[in-house]
Amino acid sequence: MQPDLNSRSLFDVYKSLFNFNHDGCYALDVQGDFIAFNEEAAVITGYSMEEALEMNFISMIHDEFVDDAIQQFKSVISGERTKFETAIFKKGSGERIDLMITAVPISVDGEVLGIVGCAQDLTEKKELEALLKGQNRVLKMMAKGASFQEVLDEVVLFIESFTDGAHCAILIADQEGKRLLHGSSPNLPQVYNEAVDGLPIGPTIGSCGRAAFLKESVVTTDIASDPLWEDYRDLALSHGLKACWSTPVFDDDQRVIGTFGLYYCRARSPREKDREIIRKATDLASLVIQHYRAKERINFMAYHDALTGLANRRLFDDRVQKAFAETKVDEGEKLSLMFLDLDRFKYVNDSLGHSIGDRLLVYVAEKLKKGLGNRVVFSRQGGDEFAILLEHTTKEKAEAVARTILRTLEEPFSIDGTDIFITTSIGMSFYPDDGEKIDILLSKADVAMYQAKKQGRNNFQMYDVMLDRQAFEKLQVENELRKALEREEFELHYQPIVNLCKNEITGAEALIRWQNDRVDFVSPDQFIPIAEETGLIIHIGEWVLKTALLQLKEWHENGMEGLTVSVNLSIRQFYQPNLITMVKETLELAGVQPHFLTIEITESMTMDVEKASFILQELKKLGVNISIDDFGTGYSSLSYLKRFPIDDLKIDRCFVKDIAESKSDENIATTIILMAHNLGLSVIAEGVETAEQLRLLKQHHCNEAQGYHFSKPVPAEEFIKIRVPS
Repeated sequence: MQPDLNSRSLFDVYKSLFNFNHDGCYALDVQGDFIAFNEEAAVITGYSMEEALEMNFISMIHDEFVDDAIQQFKSVISGERTKFETAIFKKGSGERIDLMITAVPISVDGEVLGIVGCAQDLTEKKELEALLKGQNRVLKMMAKGASFQEVLDEVVLFIESFTDGAHCAILIADQEGKRLLHGSSPNLPQVYNEAVDGLPIGPTIGSCGRAAFLKESVVTTDIASDPLWEDYRDLALSHGLKACWSTPVFDDDQRVIGTFGLYYCRARSPREKDREIIRKATDLASLVIQHYRAKERINFMAYHDALTGLANRRLFDDRVQKAFAETKVDEGEKLSLMFLDLDRFKYVNDSLGHSIGDRLLVYVAEKLKKGLGNRVVFSRQGGDEFAILLEHTTKEKAEAVARTILRTLEEPFSIDGTDIFITTSIGMSFYPDDGEKIDILLSKADVAMYQAKKQGRNNFQMYDVMLDRQAFEKLQVENELRKALEREEFELHYQPIVNLCKNEITGAEALIRWQNDRVDFVSPDQFIPIAEETGLIIHIGEWVLKTALLQLKEWHENGMEGLTVSVNLSIRQFYQPNLITMVKETLELAGVQPHFLTIEITESMTMDVEKASFILQELKKLGVNISIDDFGTGYSSLSYLKRFPIDDLKIDRCFVKDIAESKSDENIATTIILMAHNLGLSVIAEGVETAEQLRLLKQHHCNEAQGYHFSKPVPAEEFIKIRVPS
């Protein structure tokens, strides 16, 4: 006689096991019909025990897993044990539930009479794994330099995969915070995307416009009847869009930078699970938008002056180079470069302070841009010096522009109730008359500008060979520079580098100074370029390295054992054939271990990636540290950070200067610090001048800092007296 599977004793055993199990437990007969079903199984599936006992297990299985579930069933019926993942549709909500099934045969006297199994709900775990995987995918795309559009699309598609059929959309607020611009919605109709691009932000402008205006979520469960959609209802309904839930996306300062919307093709209200998905979606969208805005600002800074927003030298030179090729010389066209210097600007700085001086530069730039319009390329070259490119011009037209500039600056500038009168001196050179290279034309415009100052300022002069006094002065500097080493006219000053965790000096940057009786004090910004041009930088650089290491050895012997020294390499030094040998021999001569030396290079040196990579790898083999100086102001490609054996990034002072006053500047500095730390790099902040700047850098875990807050560069004998402020 066949044993009775539903006998009372066996049922009691099953019931006892099921009642004390936290997983969903069930039993099937050999046809796959449920014969036992515990309370947890009912909770997981949404089916009551009574309903389940009327069902075959196949009717619950998700379509994607039916074939596999049947195979697993047959395997157990044949006497094997199994453990596998599957998914079911939950009754009522239709929600997919991921399960881990453990099943074993029920065998009596060697005959399989059915199956008993446990079902563990993996849905939350799977969703968490998928969420982390998706977030990491987005972060990896950003790290690898994927475009803003690609990453936004990935975020939308990723979030859509967690919904039950929603079409998602990211809109981005414009800089003025007045409109929402299309960001990403790959599964919404193109016609609809175009229609809502530029959507006004306002209290009655659909779900997204209202959400951005109120700074809170707006749920429209039925577009057909919601008054918010009066102006957009027909458009939405014509594309089958019947519900829209929109949530504002905030930046770190709680400003609205966009919205995240979910559209459904049926009237629908969000569940708690939906709200959690929306929260994660807005967090991820915020991260992406802020990252690319910071990256855009960093890239902007690479080509523009941080203070005025004008083109910097790099961008200006690029534009001039292109303009050369477009100038129709055969038709009498000329290209003009103007060099402007504000008269008596130093007096403003010295008497009213650098803050007022900076504001004056901004006002001058804005006024000139407005007065000149779009017909010129306007650049800040540094300090109070500006350059202008005039294309397709003549000498007469250039003179007219110069007069316009002088007139534009006639009215005083009012800053904090003080009227400041400022004038400018302008020098002009012309292509091809005065030269065919940018540096030559700028140099000659500079010469003409100095002549304008000599003529009483507030006027302009065209270059004339008789004005070329500066060329003579430059030659004089070059001649004196050739003799400076043998006359021992150079001296090294040292600026402390402070470890912000230990609040102690751990390093010193060596900076060269030159004092010559014939040309008086010449700043490094003046003589280093001349040394580069002439090749004198090679011998000067060797002297700097040797002197700095010998001084470091002396400091070590006098009790400053852990101190390091940083030495800057110029681009010509970096590419000299015997650089590695020279560094190695100098270290050995001084008796200093390589890890106490940091070699500082600039981003621009790494544009030849292959060659730079080889040189840096060879330096690294010596055991020295490598630092990127003035990060963010040069080449500004993040790809080299992964390829090169870099130890430190130095945040340029232009990013540090306003971090206490500008949240945007703070965010840029923070982005650089986080990026560097994620790449395993240490971060040094330059130009720290105030306690508040220092506090913010410490707050964001910057490793080291240097600047006037600690000390200006000083001679070696004064360096040992420096104390870090507590």
